[in-house]
Amino acid sequence: MSHEAGGDEIALRRRHPPTAAPLDDEDLLGEILLRVPPLPSSLLRASLVSKLCGGVATAPSFSHRFVAHHRRPPVLGFFEKGDGELVFTPILDPPASVTSPPILQRLSAPNLF
Repeated sequence: MSHEAGGDEIALRRRHPPTAAPLDDEDLLGEILLRVPPLPSSLLRASLVSKLCGGVATAPSFSHRFVAHHRRPPVLGFFEKGDGELVFTPILDPPASVTSPPILQRLSAPNLF
């Protein structure tokens, strides 16, 4: 009889559709991306993780939510006049190099997405 009970348990498991992985859920992914720091390179890097991340991060509705969540954008720098030229002086630390070979190799890989 225990053999039959085990068979019923397996049959019950098969009737339920498999649950989606958390990062396959656009709403949950949007909530995760919403908490990315509002630095210029952060959201760009997060959007390169997968096609789904890129789609969520570039959706107009997400952009509005991101701006509303973080309220004030960060000050990127300031302009100053020097020797008759207008020069931009950044305040933020530069992001890690996006031109480093491992990143470029991944971005140019044919099966990236």
